[in-house]
Amino acid sequence: MSYEDIDQLTQDHTFQGRVRACTVQEAESFRNDARPLFVALAEDTLRGGGATTLAFVRIGAASMAGAAQQPAHDAVDQSLITDAAILANVQANWEVVAGLFYDDAGAALP
Repeated sequence: MSYEDIDQLTQDHTFQGRVRACTVQEAESFRNDARPLFVALAEDTLRGGGATTLAFVRIGAASMAGAAQQPAHDAVDQSLITDAAILANVQANWEVVAGLFYDDAGAALP
């Protein structure tokens, strides 16, 4: 997996949409979480996400690009990544992304 592969996956509109759909679905669960920073991220995601959703896309692309590789074509194919893999990645990184944008009380970081 190369940095070019990661970038290609990050820029893939279908991959972006799949990750966005997953984050919205997960936000429905996390918006009632006991942790304020998880709730803040969930509410942001449900309002449209923007930077937070892009963070999930970038982190996901970096960790899943290897699964999307097509060495014979020198390209990546996002369809080789399962929905289950995207879900697991979003769930595993919810706390990471929340911590990049919000403090423990759920206030936006500068």
